[in-house]
Amino acid sequence: MFAKQFISSEIFPLKKSDQAESALMFMGDWMVKQLPVVDNLRVLGFVSEKSLMENSDKKVEELLQTDVNHYCIQEHIHVFEIWFILYQYNLTSLAVINTDGQYVGVIAAQDIALQTFSGSSLMQEGSIIVLEMEAIQYSLAEISRICESNEAKIIHLMVITLKDTGNTLHVSIKLNKQFLTHVIASLERFGYKVIFTNSFLDSNQSFDDRYQWLVKYLNT
Repeated sequence: MFAKQFISSEIFPLKKSDQAESALMFMGDWMVKQLPVVDNLRVLGFVSEKSLMENSDKKVEELLQTDVNHYCIQEHIHVFEIWFILYQYNLTSLAVINTDGQYVGVIAAQDIALQTFSGSSLMQEGSIIVLEMEAIQYSLAEISRICESNEAKIIHLMVITLKDTGNTLHVSIKLNKQFLTHVIASLERFGYKVIFTNSFLDSNQSFDDRYQWLVKYLNT
């Protein structure tokens, strides 16, 4: 999934002559905090919601931020890179340009989130396991092998490093099976610490048991 695929058909760039008050209204409607300012397919810069609110009586061209190196992205940029840029610079939108540097469109973080989720494996049926381990212990190949030996396939995986330790990982795994009794038993047999599952371990498990897993996870 690439930047060009996320271009919005509803969000439009600003003109230099636009009033700050109007630009603020557009941002509110489109739920973004930055918008590009474009002239003849050239991105002149962008304006932020904060600067517009502080200068609502001015025109957009007076509030233009011209350093667009982090705000303009090529249309072939992958969604993983897009998320990194949005996070790194605390942005809610980005301007997309082609290889000639011409403006192509705007993408919004909320649209990327919805499209990425709706088209991902997270929409498939299955159950979740969260493992806690030291970074040196992490091996996707081994975890996958253990799961597949119990006829379960990993359809989504996310790794988070705990900030307070810097060396401890929480590995969230979504599998394509509802009942994970044998998967969990195998993981624990190989030394993996299971701290959460939303699965019924067997057909007779109660919601109280699932609640206990949640409490265990929140207490880690």
